[in-house]
Amino acid sequence: MDSMRLAFNAVFPLLAFMVIGYFLRSIKLLDEKTAAGLNKLVFKVFLPLSIFQSIYNADIGSAFDLKVALYVALTCVMSFIVITLLVGRPEKDAAVRPVMVQGIHKANYNLLAIPIVSSFYGNAIGMTAVLIIIITPIVNICSTIAFESARGGSASLPKMLKKIIMNPLVLSSVIGLLVNVSGLRLPTVVMSGVISKLSAMATPAAMLVLGSDFSVSSVKRWAGHLLKVCAGKLIVMPLVLVTGAVLIGIRGADLIAILIYSGSPAAVNSYSTAVSMGGNEELAGEIVAVTSLLSVFTLFVFLTVMGGMGLI
Repeated sequence: MDSMRLAFNAVFPLLAFMVIGYFLRSIKLLDEKTAAGLNKLVFKVFLPLSIFQSIYNADIGSAFDLKVALYVALTCVMSFIVITLLVGRPEKDAAVRPVMVQGIHKANYNLLAIPIVSSFYGNAIGMTAVLIIIITPIVNICSTIAFESARGGSASLPKMLKKIIMNPLVLSSVIGLLVNVSGLRLPTVVMSGVISKLSAMATPAAMLVLGSDFSVSSVKRWAGHLLKVCAGKLIVMPLVLVTGAVLIGIRGADLIAILIYSGSPAAVNSYSTAVSMGGNEELAGEIVAVTSLLSVFTLFVFLTVMGGMGLI
């Protein structure tokens, strides 16, 4: 029962924020232009600061686990290959294929991992923050490969590296790591008074935007594709990767981090990636919205079962 309560407390706010976002759009208080501006703030200000704060506060020396790092890195690459073969190749539409592959593979780890793990373990979040540095470059490289392959091109390594290095999420991860390792301590008034307050806005703001973007008509149009992506993203991926992690002895906060990395909804920036690289932007947007909505329930089930089994 305690695991169910903790799971509910972790995921209910996500659903509540999305419902509020949908309501705000319905009463025209959160229009498309405002939502787009808020989304930019999330990914260029709020979320990078949240990542920086988490890595800055992490006890990396004692929290780092090579087994977890290698497991996540290897499964991230291997799962992309499997998804491309099983899901990508049968789909003939070159604009749809990479969107589906990215939708299953690229998770919203950066946005959800720290809040959910923290709801169980407080500040003792283990490798959760450190994994951002591993996951973010890999999933972005894989997305680029998927889109370039679909349109018959080849990914330019220099351009890809520049794009990854200049990604605000990667930059904030690296800066946070450097500051942490150096032992530099920022003034309390800066960390507690400014950065922590802006960081706290990342998840609520992003979920409000997702809720405002939800469209029933688009969901009906892409129902078949959405069913495949949701099944792969929210059920198959976490079932396989969490089981694998359990078998090699990963437990606690690290296991929840692996659940979020494998079973959280499609990354919000999947939409902008699809737009910039010639993918089907409507489907990309609906994948983000629908997986975000359904993940509230699937993550609740996974967290409850894992807690009931004494794994977390």
